[in-house]
Amino acid sequence: MTAMTGVAGHLVTQLTERLADPAALAAQVKAAETPETAQTRSLWHPQSLADGHAGVALLFAALAHTESTHTESTHAGPARTEPAYAQAAHAHLSAAVTKVRRPAREGLYAGLPAVAFAARTAITRPGAYAALLTTLDAQVAALANRLVDEDTSRTTAGRAGARMAGYDVIAGLSGLGRLLLAAGPAHRATTERILAHLVALTRPVTEPGGRSVPGWWTSDPILLSEPDGIPGGHFNAGLAHGVPGPLALLSLAHRAGVRVPGQEQAIRTIAQWLLARRSPDGTGWPNIVPLEAELAADADADADADADARPALAEARTGWCYGTPGVARALQLAALAIKEPDWNRQAQAAIAAVCERPDTVRATGDPTLCHGLAGLTTIVTLMAREPGGAELAPYVPELTRSLAAATDPAHPYLWPAAAPGSPALVHRPGFLDGAAGAALALHFATTPDAPLGELPWQAALLLC
Repeated sequence: MTAMTGVAGHLVTQLTERLADPAALAAQVKAAETPETAQTRSLWHPQSLADGHAGVALLFAALAHTESTHTESTHAGPARTEPAYAQAAHAHLSAAVTKVRRPAREGLYAGLPAVAFAARTAITRPGAYAALLTTLDAQVAALANRLVDEDTSRTTAGRAGARMAGYDVIAGLSGLGRLLLAAGPAHRATTERILAHLVALTRPVTEPGGRSVPGWWTSDPILLSEPDGIPGGHFNAGLAHGVPGPLALLSLAHRAGVRVPGQEQAIRTIAQWLLARRSPDGTGWPNIVPLEAELAADADADADADADARPALAEARTGWCYGTPGVARALQLAALAIKEPDWNRQAQAAIAAVCERPDTVRATGDPTLCHGLAGLTTIVTLMAREPGGAELAPYVPELTRSLAAATDPAHPYLWPAAAPGSPALVHRPGFLDGAAGAALALHFATTPDAPLGELPWQAALLLC
């Protein structure tokens, strides 16, 4: 066992001891919600993968799989046995469904789909959670079919105006499709219907100004806090809310042998668009491509087939949700699905460039999966283990050391998260924006032989 593995194991154990009791954790989160912390308080909801019991269950489920393969503890400090981790995962799942009002809008990260995802990751023996998942998977399929129904008339008519929440990873069909793909043959028909709808999303549409544009053009605002949106609309390039999410699902399904007409061409359409819309240096991706930048890029490409059609948009974030790490992994999944090794090389080169930059996310102080270091660490670890990824492997130890160093023993959840636009720290224990996600990233990067179970936690990010 390396020294880093020992440090990582000790930190993960410390965190699990603080998160194991669902009732105590919920009370602690509630106690932290004061008027003075209104801007930075936790966004806790029991049925949330981002920050709730469902998300915390992912940490214990992953550890239950790992510990079930060892007869003794492989980490420093007091050891929990595999049954104890499995019991903690079960306790958080129970807390997510007991006397809980479902959120108004459900998706992979909220409501019953979030509970279904967590339950599937927690399966450690045949038949576990079978009755619960039968019920929940049916609810997920019904939600997915409703989202397809709501948008079918638009895509059939070729009208512009895709809604990000209809197709994205967090709330839309990309996230729900990944969950149903894991559910297997029982929901194959719905999975294929989702894939067919995402294929339709890649067909050109006519935007309100009368010009033909890629089918994922949207007038949606990027943030709810910016309701006016982008003049002329935009093309979202982030994995969380943009077209890399459909690319990842289409590619993962293709690799799993679940295919519909037009799927390979849809993969090519999105991948080639992303490759042509990188930042000017060719190594990163912007959060979005505004309509005018897209039209200018197309005009340049039409004028000269050899012209560089990349819009002059700098990379605006370096995270899973937006920026190079998430996009590069989606591109790599596409490359592996339809055997395009050059795409894989370009994706790995982009990630290597991120890891070499002095201003990389490691210096931002955000350790989380969504925006920060945990997300980058997870993506680099995954990509380093794929064909041709050996050159990325040396970055993993440095990233894990940085992630371990980001802890503060005095913080209630060890990993303090940075509040957007504020120097204040957020007390957030959850998966996407909090400590459980940071611990999962550290554990994954330092335990290469750890089993992942039926549905790996990284699938919630559409990374596998």
